Amino acid sequence: MSQLYSQKIVGYVACCISALAVVTVSQMSKADAALMTFSATGTNAASGGTSATLAAKAVFDDSIAGKLTLTLTNTGPGASVPSDVLTGIFWDYGGSALTSLTLSSAKAPTVITNNKTTGSNIDLTKVGGTEVEWGFAKTTASSGLGGASGVLKPVTQHYGIGTAGFGISPGFGLSGGQQFNYGIITGYDSSNPAVNGGTFVKNSATFVFSGLPTGFDSTKIQNVRFQYGTSLDEPSTYYIAPPPPPKKVPEPTATVALGLFAVGVLRVAKKKPLVLA
Repeated sequence: MSQLYSQKIVGYVACCISALAVVTVSQMSKADAALMTFSATGTNAASGGTSATLAAKAVFDDSIAGKLTLTLTNTGPGASVPSDVLTGIFWDYGGSALTSLTLSSAKAPTVITNNKTTGSNIDLTKVGGTEVEWGFAKTTASSGLGGASGVLKPVTQHYGIGTAGFGISPGFGLSGGQQFNYGIITGYDSSNPAVNGGTFVKNSATFVFSGLPTGFDSTKIQNVRFQYGTSLDEPSTYYIAPPPPPKKVPEPTATVALGLFAVGVLRVAKKKPLVLA
């Protein structure tokens, strides 16, 4: 085998390796998009004005085929009044309507009453075996889920879960329990009797939805609203997307892959046709 032929083979191999590397990088980026995190902060005048911060986080995960997992966390200070309790979340989806989406499970790792643990791994869809404490709502109505007549801040989003009914039409499916019980708090902060006597999920709860369609794109989840208290006129906070970051230099893996590809192409391009004697 001549030296010229060997060099030509090396060029082709380099091209193949670099192309494979580019595909691998692309697949890694797509896998990272399966996890979407939304967070928001705000204030509650009823519990201290501008110094009382409300904070919450929602993580959507569609890494399991056909399922969407939502972990909802209260990240703010302890509750002092009922409107400090995180009782719901609403969102929109920028793709085709998720008409088959249903809530298949809702679990609370820890439940507390008056700052004492009173339960663990609680099924929030059947507390005590009968009562539904967190329900799921969805609609295709252009106006969204809405709310009670005359409410100042109706729900314009098309999907949501909550532990209170919020005056949303039963026809849309929301079937939360009574008042703010089983809402989410981090703890207690000089709380009033109503909060001290309530039963709450500590820190976070996890909800699993089934019926996710093929081609679902978690990056199209948008317009996320965190709701507190038992009325839509009580505090709510919205996720606001940060400004796009400045352009970054390509990752090392991508740079190496593109470099190999360029080298391989140049090697092949410079070779002359092989002539046999």
